[in-house]
Amino acid sequence: MDGVLNINKPAGMTSHDVVNKLRWILKEKKVGHTGTLDPDATGVLLICLGKATRIMEYLQDHEKTYEGTVILGVATDTLDSKGKILSVCESNNFDHGRIRGVFHSFKGEIKQIPPMVSAIKVQGKRLYELAREGKTVNRDPRPVEIYDLEIISIYEGKADRVDPSMLFTKIDFQVRCSKGTYVRSLAADIGNALGYGAHLSRLVRTKSGGFDLRDSISLEDIKNDPEIAFCAIKSIDEALSFMPVITLTKLAGERFLNGGFIYSSGIADYHKEFQKGKITRVHDEARNFLGICEAVESNTMPLDPKTVICKTLKVLK
Repeated sequence: MDGVLNINKPAGMTSHDVVNKLRWILKEKKVGHTGTLDPDATGVLLICLGKATRIMEYLQDHEKTYEGTVILGVATDTLDSKGKILSVCESNNFDHGRIRGVFHSFKGEIKQIPPMVSAIKVQGKRLYELAREGKTVNRDPRPVEIYDLEIISIYEGKADRVDPSMLFTKIDFQVRCSKGTYVRSLAADIGNALGYGAHLSRLVRTKSGGFDLRDSISLEDIKNDPEIAFCAIKSIDEALSFMPVITLTKLAGERFLNGGFIYSSGIADYHKEFQKGKITRVHDEARNFLGICEAVESNTMPLDPKTVICKTLKVLK
């Protein structure tokens, strides 16, 4: 079984739990995920099966879209609703115009300090392992990009584990961002910019690259009928449809399958322009997917037939 499943991850499971569950249900040894979701987060989790585990790095590089909720006035050590409460400050009747202005200021390239509960390695250990030991270490800020950040609604409500008589400003939002963005850090940074502690109380990934939550399937459905997975799985070629594609002649296709270079004379056709350094899908003349290559020349200029235009990266036929 080779391909990619778009799973709607349920709350209460780690991304690795989902992998283990599907490995057992589908009797497939090679299973991996791209783009880790926190246990309490839900939404799009891409699961690669069989040969598709070899393209995971290309799928996780793409932008993601999330919907979430920020609670102003309650700060936690994990920046989400499960952490130890560090401070509480009632935040009702907050100026909506000021909130919108701060949200707008976070669009574009920003720098984030990874939270202590993240999987980044420092001194040979993952940060969340150090956090479990009660340790805090210095982390360097990392650049990420916020392509879009929109407020869905602003309202007042209560917060879990806090005096029920207190009211807090809650903000439902949608963010489209680059890979590596920590939405919980974004929520906390927005709170700090507003002069309040804040945390992320809800997170749903609605898109990951070309995969949408509306097209996802649940683990429960697959458990009840594994055939659903076979019907829903996207081929490796479909999963990589964002890449340009070249069509090779029969001889060039054979050379590619043996790991050889692709010469200009071996290209029968191409779809979309591809530039030097870009990763490109490879088809044969019958439109069968063969694998992926890296362009070493651009196809926007006349080339000598003996010019090497691509090198083989992965044979996936």
